[in-house]
Amino acid sequence: MRLNAHQLAAHLAKGLAPVYVVAGEEPLLVQEALDAIRAAARRQGYSEREVLDADKSFDWQRVVDACASLSLFASRRIVEIRLPSGAPGVEGGKVLTQLAKAPPPDVLLLLTCEAIDWRSRQGGWYSAIENGGAALYFEPMPAGELPNWLAARARAAGVELDAEALTLLAQRTEGNLLAAAQDVEKLKLLFPGQRISAAELEQAVADSARYEAFDFIALMQMGDAAGAVRSLARLREEGVEVLEILGALLWSLRSWIRAQAIYAQTGDAGSACQQAGVPRKNQPQLARALARTRVPQLYGWLRRCAAIDSAAKSTGGKEQAWEELLTLTLAASGAAPRRTP
Repeated sequence: MRLNAHQLAAHLAKGLAPVYVVAGEEPLLVQEALDAIRAAARRQGYSEREVLDADKSFDWQRVVDACASLSLFASRRIVEIRLPSGAPGVEGGKVLTQLAKAPPPDVLLLLTCEAIDWRSRQGGWYSAIENGGAALYFEPMPAGELPNWLAARARAAGVELDAEALTLLAQRTEGNLLAAAQDVEKLKLLFPGQRISAAELEQAVADSARYEAFDFIALMQMGDAAGAVRSLARLREEGVEVLEILGALLWSLRSWIRAQAIYAQTGDAGSACQQAGVPRKNQPQLARALARTRVPQLYGWLRRCAAIDSAAKSTGGKEQAWEELLTLTLAASGAAPRRTP
């Protein structure tokens, strides 16, 4: 079956499917859907979780073995496969299709990845998971839907935004759902149970370091390596977490990739930025970057972001995450040799 974010809670209340694929171009919605599925699984006795990172050299027999092996500690467990590329290849596709058609007992198979192209979602392993379990794919949220999403998010947090405040917040976050969700949480702390006006919102976010993260990205895109490094250091000094900066960077990279792909075909940077839906104020800086970057290179930076995310979330890995983010900053600013991991 195909599910969306609104249907997921009701679906989980009725019971779990044996296999899920959760993917898309909205990292916040993907993460929240995964969290909801994992929480439902824990409530239903899935007390053990094994995570497999399926990179290009991954041996898919490991998935088969993980699903077939008996646990000494739990009768039900989650086997989670992280697929960075969104493409399992021929062998991986066969394994996923087989497991979707004949799911192993007492195992919840959870596949997560980023974007999967439209053609790949129309058949093969993806359709097998749709038919044998459930698929959630999160397309970029249309700009017109963002105010309603923000209003619902605010209500769930116990605050209310008037119409002008909703419009302002939608404009400031520019479609970045992670930044928007973080702002709603901040407003929840500042105005618990209150109705918030545009003036109050402006006051609350005027000095937010999060928006400095987008200034940092602008310097990077303009090729100002020294300025970008100084901006990153300032963000760190102000107590901004790596994951906050990473959220803004991931959102910008996805727009960058869309524009880069169009630019590769047309050679028109301005038109590429417009067609990719880049906010007008950000178009000059990105247009400048398109001439020196390539699509494979940008995907390499996305993979680096995934490594930084893992480091930031690991015990004692925060310093490594900052070092890797600095290395990525230099590369994306054009100060380091271009390379794709």
